[in-house]
Amino acid sequence: MAIYSLHHSSVGKSTQAEAYTAAAHIKYITRASALTRLAGGRMPTASSDAMRFLRAAEDTDRKNARVIDKIMLALPRELNQQQRLALVRAYAEAITGGRASWLAAFHEKGKDAQNPHCHLVIRDRDQKTGKRVFGMSEKGSTERLRELWEEHANLALMQANKEARIDRRTLEAQGIQRTPTIHEGVRGRRMHKARRKVRSRSRHTRNSALAKSRTRVVDYPSIDNGRSRCVHNEQVRARANEKASDYWQAIDADAQRREIEQLRAIHKPQESTASELRSVYRAYVSKPRPGLKRGKEKGADREREPDD
Repeated sequence: MAIYSLHHSSVGKSTQAEAYTAAAHIKYITRASALTRLAGGRMPTASSDAMRFLRAAEDTDRKNARVIDKIMLALPRELNQQQRLALVRAYAEAITGGRASWLAAFHEKGKDAQNPHCHLVIRDRDQKTGKRVFGMSEKGSTERLRELWEEHANLALMQANKEARIDRRTLEAQGIQRTPTIHEGVRGRRMHKARRKVRSRSRHTRNSALAKSRTRVVDYPSIDNGRSRCVHNEQVRARANEKASDYWQAIDADAQRREIEQLRAIHKPQESTASELRSVYRAYVSKPRPGLKRGKEKGADREREPDD
């Protein structure tokens, strides 16, 4: 099955840590070391021009406006680059309805060759009316984005004659009895590979715009117990392997038990089995044989009844 991953977040004018965070995000996702290609609709696709576009948009937005929405998508490895481009373009146009602005940065080279993904930026405003198109700030919008991506990705896989499919549901909802792993990140993998010890500490995190307080303290030591994400995933995989091993050992033990019981029944039949054998034997010896008289048969061919 192809990998399903979609992360949705936003940049708000009143909730951002610094002004023009949306433009800074464009600079980050279009860095030369990671960028493979850019695609967009109704906004400039050159990095510097796109940054100027978002700065100007932020200047004209109201003070509590939502500047952009950020969507990070895992691209199916079963598709080639052109098919991925067509997939993201169709998805972005479905979200924006052909009226709002979007920009997609593809990361498919170097360390991302085995983990191709796309950073999709949506400016959820009709360019003519200024009204929302998809309703990114509405309740349930993330789930609608997830469902829409599942539909478009599976359609693209089907059109490419690929058997793989993605599923937005949880493993439990899919009936898969397996503990899910968590996202590790490139930096985390690099630190784990270098055997660098991580230090877990509490951090101040910004709350959403509708929260009563602007920040909250997340007690990470009580959450991760001092383990990195890579270590956590290794332990999850190890437990999964142990469960699989226990499962097959139980299957083998049950098969062995059944085989032993069958052998015991052959060599040491139970009382009911012995009784059935005697009944069969009596029926056999009492059956008249053609060409012989009953008395002569009984005297001439006398057989011994088996013991228990």
